[in-house]
Amino acid sequence: MAAIAPINGQAVEWCDRTRYLGVYLANSKSVKFDINPMKKSFYAACNSIFSHSQGTSELVLLSLQESYSLSVLMYASSALNFQHKQIAELNTCWKSVIRRIFGYQRSESVKAVLCGQAVQSLHMIRVIRDEDSRL
Repeated sequence: MAAIAPINGQAVEWCDRTRYLGVYLANSKSVKFDINPMKKSFYAACNSIFSHSQGTSELVLLSLQESYSLSVLMYASSALNFQHKQIAELNTCWKSVIRRIFGYQRSESVKAVLCGQAVQSLHMIRVIRDEDSRL
């Protein structure tokens, strides 16, 4: 952080990002959001569930992850204007959890799991939430 010109005798701190209502705004010429804290919180929630669910069936584990961890990743997403790259990153986070639950390798597609278990990708969840908010 670097201090800029003082206002009323106090230096104003310059920072790369700031937190407002649980969302991190990135320093930019246009409005951009920093998704790294969201990803960090999401993985922390996922790891907590994984560490406390040894021996649990895959479907129960998937349901727990959808209920608790996915909400961390989707927090305020319908109100935020993410870039396509950011949505793809968040979708990759969700797919990595599905891979871990079902024992898929990174190179294997989880599309069959998404379709077979009626699990939504983040792209579809955003579309559904956007449509619901318009009604």
